[in-house]
Amino acid sequence: MVEPGSINNVTVYVRNEGNVAATISLTTENWNPANASDYLTLGWNYDGRQLSPQEVIAAILTLTVCPSVHGIEGFSLDIIISISS
Repeated sequence: MVEPGSINNVTVYVRNEGNVAATISLTTENWNPANASDYLTLGWNYDGRQLSPQEVIAAILTLTVCPSVHGIEGFSLDIIISISS
């Protein structure tokens, strides 16, 4: 449960399964309802540094809820973490 004006954190662990150093990026898609992204934002604390092969990092995902959110009683979204070398 998230409340208007709240900031909610979840720690995820990401591992570079490849054989070369890589960077990762975060995007979101398929917000349901579609206007949820007008009131909710998802970010993280990843600093953009390269991850060595097999390296694991802890990243904190932060969901921020606008204080003026209205009309949304539930929501879903796809969180995509992509890797590039």
